[in-house]
Amino acid sequence: MTLSKLPSGRWRARIWRDGRDVPVGQVLGTGAASYRTKGDAKDAYDEARRLLRRGGELVTVGDFWRRWTTDPMFARPKDSTNRHNTERTRAFAERYGKMALRQVGRAQVGEWLAGGTRSGTIPALRAMFNDAVRLELADRNPFASLGVSRTKGNRDVRPPSQETVWELVRAARKVAGPSFAAWLQVAAFTGMRPGELDALRWDAVDFGASRVLVAEQFQHGQFTLPKNGRRRWAPLTAPAREALVGLARESEFCFVNLRGEHWTASSRAYHWKATRAAVDYDGTLYLATRHHAGAYMTNVLGLSAEDVAIALGHTDGGYLVRTLYGHRDAEMALDRVVNAYEERSNVRPLSPRPRHERAS
Repeated sequence: MTLSKLPSGRWRARIWRDGRDVPVGQVLGTGAASYRTKGDAKDAYDEARRLLRRGGELVTVGDFWRRWTTDPMFARPKDSTNRHNTERTRAFAERYGKMALRQVGRAQVGEWLAGGTRSGTIPALRAMFNDAVRLELADRNPFASLGVSRTKGNRDVRPPSQETVWELVRAARKVAGPSFAAWLQVAAFTGMRPGELDALRWDAVDFGASRVLVAEQFQHGQFTLPKNGRRRWAPLTAPAREALVGLARESEFCFVNLRGEHWTASSRAYHWKATRAAVDYDGTLYLATRHHAGAYMTNVLGLSAEDVAIALGHTDGGYLVRTLYGHRDAEMALDRVVNAYEERSNVRPLSPRPRHERAS
């Protein structure tokens, strides 16, 4: 063991590797040149010695990330999942790329998640480190069992009313122009996904049959098949038809920006921010479009969960509509039950029923 105290009072630890005396930080991948106490230096030396004795590879986060995101052996069945994992782990690999996989611990995880804005990266990073552990390139998965609670997303958040959606459309015409306003109107009254609308071309719209062929989506910088990997038909509803008929055909794409290019998530972001600010709406774009469509079809139009699922492109027979997208309105449901009994028995109440407040 080679430990020495520096003039600064810190301690240096070196170890013999491949015929050379090297700093233990080089073996561990930390880059540390010295340690605060003698005990810290000894612990680092012991860990480096254990690593060398078992022949452990010095694989950095950056090296493994590049392999993990390109090697087919790590590929998931869906291309969309692979692209998602790449995007969710890229910034972490850039920040900690020079560290050895074995050295990434709870301290780095805590530092990464500080501020609460990166919780969405946890599943992808957990998957990456799981693969590293299986290959024995890491001793543990620092992203496992974090105990970070997952929110219910939009499950308990009600979509905006139809009146609010029309306010958003009108505001979009003023602050973002006719193309984005039409994009928003079609999204809210068909339930098509944002990426599907970004990729929508005129030859996919069948005005005669009131159908829209959802043949592709634009996501992560490329055109791919829609979610679930298959094409489908979406309903061309009256409000959606109105929006499309009022658009000038400036391109093969239905919705284009000022440069004549189809919309993308990044190019839409500025206009959506301005639109929601104009009407003081604090919900998400997805809630105001796809979720609004599902709730309107369910509550106002009274369509079955199975029919709404087909319209939205779900493949679960209506489960998501019943548990998430439908956003069943309790007052409307109770009114339907009461009205059904009244119609059956031909009994009418003597006085108008009071409108009860929602239970808290």
